[in-house]
Amino acid sequence: MKPIVQRGQNEAEIIRRKLQQHNSRFLTDFSEWCFCMEEHGQILAGIYAVRELDCVTIEYLYVEEKHRGCGYGSQLLERIEQQARAAGAKRIFLNTFSFQAPAFYEKHGYQLFAKLEPAMANYNQYFFQKLLDLE
Repeated sequence: MKPIVQRGQNEAEIIRRKLQQHNSRFLTDFSEWCFCMEEHGQILAGIYAVRELDCVTIEYLYVEEKHRGCGYGSQLLERIEQQARAAGAKRIFLNTFSFQAPAFYEKHGYQLFAKLEPAMANYNQYFFQKLLDLE
């Protein structure tokens, strides 16, 4: 039996890329999208999503606390939706926690399809999807 060794971020990236390489034999149409809102070289808000075939998964959406409520999150979400439609995606998936923004996604037309209550400690985890109308 081989020893199991704890490693860091560099090795985690290698593992992620190896899995992507394996998956690329099956998920033959793949892209990553990252959009940010910046001011004076500082990121105020950003979104990162992955498209595989006709599905998009939003991995991260973040807005600096002092800029929340300014519409940055909505603009970024709309940008990903536009990008997804242009690429022919049919749906967007994401998950969020109770201490994050489930109501934000519902407000933008995302539908809850699964939840874990509680998921971790006293926090709930919510899974959303949005079916896209192709324009």
